[in-house]
Amino acid sequence: MKKMIFAAALIAASVSVANAQDYNRVALSYDYTGLSFNKDYDVFDTNKSETLGTNGFGLNYTHGFGVANNMFVEAGANIDFLFGSHSDEGYGEKETLKFQNINLQVPVNFVYRFNITDGVSIDPYVGINFKLHFSERYKTEYEDLEDPEYNETSKWVSVFDDGQDAMDGKDYTWNRFQMGWQVGVGLNYERYYLGVQVGTDFIPAYSHDFKEDGYNSKPKVNTTNVKVSLGYTF
Repeated sequence: MKKMIFAAALIAASVSVANAQDYNRVALSYDYTGLSFNKDYDVFDTNKSETLGTNGFGLNYTHGFGVANNMFVEAGANIDFLFGSHSDEGYGEKETLKFQNINLQVPVNFVYRFNITDGVSIDPYVGINFKLHFSERYKTEYEDLEDPEYNETSKWVSVFDDGQDAMDGKDYTWNRFQMGWQVGVGLNYERYYLGVQVGTDFIPAYSHDFKEDGYNSKPKVNTTNVKVSLGYTF
């Protein structure tokens, strides 16, 4: 009797795994990352918390591993290109901060598939991701609205450069590596895929605790991420 139960369990497991077939997906995405500067990181000279939004696009590849019936583990790689700017204007002048970022993300998600009808399914998922920044830089543009002769544009500065002409020391350089989490949902129609996800990073883009001669400051930059992707599964 025990042998029959064990054999039946093996058959059920093999059927479940067989029904959960592996797949590949390529996708093009709209990507948004919000950089939240706390009041100690006063990049906008406002003495309060501010956010710089960056928008762009991503090239995404995903492989889904079937682990059980309607259950999958997805792993892949995304390359994102992001651009953003923030302007302050007043007293006859305007100052603009421009920001650019190129990064590689490696997401790992657990997916459960709900089959709606033939060829149509919904895939909610949750997971973690690892992010490596290839390039992250900024520059400032100053405009005298009354006399353009005084307009100035700085050079591009890498937030990973600790030189005196850049971030002025290692205490001010940003993290090249981040780790975070995401939650999302995908809609499958035959081989076409539409997905939406949101998430944040556990490791901030920048964080440091300055304590010197009674001076205490904790500048920090957190990041929030949104991705909307359109893909093809094969």
